Amino acid sequence: LKDFFIFLQREKLENSQIAESIKKYPELFTFASSSMDVLPDLLGFLGKRKYLVLFQNNMELRPGGGFIGSYAALSMENGKIDEFKIHADYDADGLLKGHIEPPFPVRRYLEVPHLYMRDSNFDVDFSKAASTVVFMYALETGEKVDGAIAIDLSMLKKLLEATGPVYVPDYKETVTSKNFFLVTESHVEKNFFPGSTQ
Repeated sequence: LKDFFIFLQREKLENSQIAESIKKYPELFTFASSSMDVLPDLLGFLGKRKYLVLFQNNMELRPGGGFIGSYAALSMENGKIDEFKIHADYDADGLLKGHIEPPFPVRRYLEVPHLYMRDSNFDVDFSKAASTVVFMYALETGEKVDGAIAIDLSMLKKLLEATGPVYVPDYKETVTSKNFFLVTESHVEKNFFPGSTQ
């Protein structure tokens, strides 16, 4: 992998066709080239890794990116996803024993008496917000994870722009980058109650 990126760095200076291809995805190229030394560990080649995948609604803004409406427990080993289980935030939050004081704006404006995982990404520095989310998850569930990954609606919209429309057989609907938010909201909010798995 390192040799490949060295080759690409050299070629992008000499070969305009490769340079044009790299310009289309600069963030991906930068991410891959700057993280290649830690990727084997992150992907579970040095031992099983477990992550929280936070599904954040950035239309319901929080300093850490958006309201955590649900999350997934993701386990990886030898570069393969071993487990991927999606949970409503209430699954973990309902297990909280004791009291953790929430940030003042959460207590005052959301009128929430305790800090729960769903509101714990209350820092603009994602590394700090993620640390708090991971701490709250461990406190609520007793499970430890190696890190957190956040996915928001804007990211999913960009993914749908890249893939094109996706047909979802369970709902008999085609989801596009343009209708994704409305379709998702209509299914999530319909008959919602705390503890709902939809």
